[in-house]
Amino acid sequence: MTETYSSERPLGVYLVAFYFVLAGFLGAVKTHLEWDAPLSFNLFAEHSVWQLLVDILLHLAVAYLVWHFTSVGRVAALVYGYIHVVMYPTIGIVYLTSNTPLHITPLLVSLAVFHTTALIPVIAYLQPARRKKAFDVSLFELLWSTDGT
Repeated sequence: MTETYSSERPLGVYLVAFYFVLAGFLGAVKTHLEWDAPLSFNLFAEHSVWQLLVDILLHLAVAYLVWHFTSVGRVAALVYGYIHVVMYPTIGIVYLTSNTPLHITPLLVSLAVFHTTALIPVIAYLQPARRKKAFDVSLFELLWSTDGT
């Protein structure tokens, strides 16, 4: 018998990809609002529109990996998720416990809360023990594949 291939993805894959699309645009908006300066189209200018575009494209690349190459996207999303889940609370602890001069804005705090609360379910969903059928390749199998793909 032949197996039929279904392009239907689990709801979690949709939500993980949506998170990265949303995070890319929210990050660019945050950066633009914190600059409080006019945008420049010069590639090497301090407040260049290209800096915002790169931020969006990095997040869209992870969303694309999650969408089309779920095993590679899972690894990329896990690395991104762990870094951000550790980074934002660490920044908060450093800010509250020391005299370190950090520039904390309400926008940064709200985005930190968004990322931290949204990434915890994303990371839980992407864990190898709880992964769905779409995420059936481990990092070891992906990097050291012997089938030529």
